[in-house]
Amino acid sequence: MTSRDSRADRRVGYARSLIDQGDLDGALSLLEQTLELAPDWLDLLILTGEIRAKLGLRAEAVAIFRHYLDLSTEDRHGAMLHLALLGAAPAPEVQQTSYVRALFDDFAERFDRTLLQSLDYQGPVLIAEATGNAPGGLGTVLDLGCGTGLVGERLRQHCSWLEGVDLSAGMLEKARDKKIYDMLHQADIATFLLEPPRLYDWIIAGDVLNYVGGLENVMTGISMALRSGGRAVLTVEALDSTGGAEGEVMRLLPTLRYGHSAAYVRAMAADARLVVLDQRTEMLRLEAGEPLASHIFTVERPSAGTAPAIGSSDLDPEPRINS
Repeated sequence: MTSRDSRADRRVGYARSLIDQGDLDGALSLLEQTLELAPDWLDLLILTGEIRAKLGLRAEAVAIFRHYLDLSTEDRHGAMLHLALLGAAPAPEVQQTSYVRALFDDFAERFDRTLLQSLDYQGPVLIAEATGNAPGGLGTVLDLGCGTGLVGERLRQHCSWLEGVDLSAGMLEKARDKKIYDMLHQADIATFLLEPPRLYDWIIAGDVLNYVGGLENVMTGISMALRSGGRAVLTVEALDSTGGAEGEVMRLLPTLRYGHSAAYVRAMAADARLVVLDQRTEMLRLEAGEPLASHIFTVERPSAGTAPAIGSSDLDPEPRINS
């Protein structure tokens, strides 16, 4: 992040050092002084708002996030999500495309190193286990939110055709360099699924639905893009019921990602005429040094002529949980 004003840049650098040391009050004082030098610097506005929110200065945080939105209709930094967390706006129920694209474009260069070395990311291993490496191979596979290709690397040898889709050009560039995909697309996953170039034997959605929010369109799209008898593996961040409303199915989290309840995923699958074959809860990766629990689902589009009349009540209410 740069303001093109060296004085402002230096001050933000010092403020970040104070944040790393836990001195949020000192950082905020320095950031607010810097606003006098660069009042319309979007990165500075977001960082200042985040620190105000962490210090419990709700009204001040709301004001600066709203000022950000006055300056930027694109909202690459997720100001609307911050306002939702502060209770000053409704939580968006669909993916914030500009924010997610910018987030992962900025993250692409260090993505593999961070996930594998710092966050102990288990997604590729768990997803490969969920596919069972299908006897005879996986056939045609679509990797939703493929990122740099961490899951694709694990599955490639079992696929006759491997296709990836992601919002971020930066992530797709890294995936392309690995030469493991037969085809890559830059697109919103829900939009892509509704008009797929082909039908797939398997669809993978690993660590991506937590950026989507409401799952109705994605589940419908998965059902449309699967061959008859095709299967999908999906992961969602497990919604912690602590502090939530009774019956809560989805929540915007402080990380600006969404948590989903297992019951909600099962209901959305049923509405899309998908059968849940397996559900388990595992540690997907670390979050702030602590295990992050995720639900992992395997669903199937029933073969033609054999689809049952499915409702959420028809599904086994007790998921299989692996510790």
